[in-house]
Amino acid sequence: MRRVDADTIAGSSDPLMPPRLRGRSPIDPKAVTSIRWLALVGQTVALLLVYHVLQFDVLILSALGIVLVGICVNLWQVWRLRNPSKIKLSEVVLALHFDVLQLAGLLYLTGGLENPFAMLFLAPIVVSAALLDIKATISLVILVGISAACLLFFHLPLPWYETGFHLPNLYLFGLLSALLVSSVFIGFYVWWLAAEARRTEAALGATQLILAREQQITALGTLAAAAAHKLGSPLNTIALISHELPGQLGKKWAGDKELQEDIALLNAEVERCRIILSELDKDAQMSGKDLAAALPVSQIFQAQLAPHLADMTHKVNITTATLGSRLVLAEGADTSVPREPELLPLPDIKYALETLLDNADDYANNLITLDISWNETHIIVKVEDDGPGFRASVMAIVGQPWNSSRQGTGGHRGLGLFLAQTIIEGRGGSLVVSNQKSGGAEIVITMPLARLV
Repeated sequence: MRRVDADTIAGSSDPLMPPRLRGRSPIDPKAVTSIRWLALVGQTVALLLVYHVLQFDVLILSALGIVLVGICVNLWQVWRLRNPSKIKLSEVVLALHFDVLQLAGLLYLTGGLENPFAMLFLAPIVVSAALLDIKATISLVILVGISAACLLFFHLPLPWYETGFHLPNLYLFGLLSALLVSSVFIGFYVWWLAAEARRTEAALGATQLILAREQQITALGTLAAAAAHKLGSPLNTIALISHELPGQLGKKWAGDKELQEDIALLNAEVERCRIILSELDKDAQMSGKDLAAALPVSQIFQAQLAPHLADMTHKVNITTATLGSRLVLAEGADTSVPREPELLPLPDIKYALETLLDNADDYANNLITLDISWNETHIIVKVEDDGPGFRASVMAIVGQPWNSSRQGTGGHRGLGLFLAQTIIEGRGGSLVVSNQKSGGAEIVITMPLARLV
């Protein structure tokens, strides 16, 4: 059986952390294409004004040809946007690099860095810093630097050279330096502001998600308390009637063994329901109180789950082990196995594990495995069965309420996994659902010790 080692635990990210904080930020390709349309229109208007109004002798056809290439590239991106899910980040990054090269081509035909529009080199950098990651922005800054340096030495002159006017070389080198410094500063500053905005948005999203889940669990808790209260009287009535049935049936009771078995089963199930309700009250009273002695991790869950395991249909194989030997220790550090932590009874964790074990019991063919392991900082509990595993429809929305392949049948409402995950996450842990390669479901629970003591 595959184990989760300590290094994996230490390097794992917070399960509640939104994807935006764990990886690359999402982008909006439509925003990039819209900005490019504005740039292309501006370039076309500027070229026509310079050529027809100012009557500068520029290579207008060549310049318009470069603009046409930019239009074709943008049309290709618009065509790709018919299916935004297939747009790759690399495509957007390459398109912005093309924008730099396209602008460099226009500047080559119109005076190089002496052209006042050379400052437009900053535009792709700002777009990249606002929408993409830092690596894409750095590559654009480098490309702008190389392009600007080349344009300093290689370009067609502006028509004002005919008047004898020349910009000093020192000024041109200063202009190049200012462009490079501005690229670095503006790129980093815009990226930092965008990253802060994304983090704030992600934090707000995570908070809203947590609040929504808390509202759901609160509503369910209220319903559960009301149901437990209302079930008391009907159960008492059923118990009274079931105990009086033998006397009312008389001789028929004595001669019908099947009827005796049915009434005995009815009494047993009623008593079981009463025990469950009393355990709920007991767990609620014990919550937050040190009413029992602490036990080692390898024993506490077994002790809490023992009565429940006895009622399960399939055999549960319990394994315990320490992950201490897998810890990466510095040279000269203590190499002894960490002491097994001790815990007080945890009614909420007990309920979560019972729920997961019941689910495994419903689907298992022969065997259920409960693996309990620990290291200095975490406890890992793994529940496995040899059943058919989770359906794809259930896996797609795992952790959501009313999610079950048996919803509406046999009293199942699809709340078990949701409640278990909510309880575990409330303790700062994580619950990961998957299917084993060999078949059967696997649920891995990781809980920080600091939140269990």
